[in-house]
Amino acid sequence: MLNIKNIIFLCFSFLFLNEVLFAQIVNMESARKENLSGFHFQANLGLNGSSGTVDRTNYSVETRVDYNSKKWQRFTVFSYKREEKDDTITSDNTFFHLRAVRRVNNLISWEIFSQLSEKPLQKIKRRELFGGGIRLSPYKSLRIGLGLFDENEERILSDTRKTSRLNTYITNDFKISDTATFESTLYIQPDIDDFSELRSFFVAGLRLKITEKFSSIISYENTYDSSPPPDTDNSNSFYGIRFSFEY
Repeated sequence: MLNIKNIIFLCFSFLFLNEVLFAQIVNMESARKENLSGFHFQANLGLNGSSGTVDRTNYSVETRVDYNSKKWQRFTVFSYKREEKDDTITSDNTFFHLRAVRRVNNLISWEIFSQLSEKPLQKIKRRELFGGGIRLSPYKSLRIGLGLFDENEERILSDTRKTSRLNTYITNDFKISDTATFESTLYIQPDIDDFSELRSFFVAGLRLKITEKFSSIISYENTYDSSPPPDTDNSNSFYGIRFSFEY
C-alpha cells in the first residue's frame, strides 16, 4: 500500500534566499530525512524561459537517493543549475553530497561524508571535502555535531587551498505554541591550524501553522567567510517567506 504525500511550496520572496549562490557551507541538516525507512529515489527536472525584450533560459536537474534502516541513514544528493540571460550565463552551479550515518544508541551516532561543488561565477572552480564525526541527540528536537574534514578548494584567479577544518553544528526546533515553532541551525568551521580562518552559517525560521494542512515559514540566513574568493563579500544575508501545503 502506497502512502503519497505531495508538498507544494509557493515561494513569495522579498530577497528570497539561495544559499547555494554564495555560501561555502551548505545546510545539510535541512536535507536529512531521519524518519524515512527503506529505499527512496527522487528526481526533479526544471526548465523555464522567456524571449523578447529579455531572453532568459533557466534549467535545473536534482536527484536524491535514500537508503535507511534501523541503524543506518544513507543518502546522496546531486543538483545542477544553470541560468542564462541575453546570452550571458548568470548562474552555473554543480553540487554533490554523499553521507552515511550509523546510529549507536539513542544519544550517539557517527557519520562520514563527502562533498563536491563547482561555482565558477562565484570564483570557485572546484571544492572537494571528505570528513566525519559524531552526532549527539540529547533531546528529540536537539542535534549537536562535532567532527573534522579535509578540504581542497581550487579558486579561479587564486591559489588552490588545502585545509583541515573542525566541523561543529547545532540544530534545534523549539515549539513556542501549538501553532508556532522556532527552528535554527548554526555551523562553525575554523581551520585547525588557524582559528581566525573561519567560516560560519546561521539560519533561523519561524514556522506558523495557519490551518491543519497550510503553514508559512519566515526565515533569515547569514553566511560568513573570513577569506572569501576575490571580489566577493565576507558576509551575506538573506531573508524570505514561503508557504506550504501538505496533503
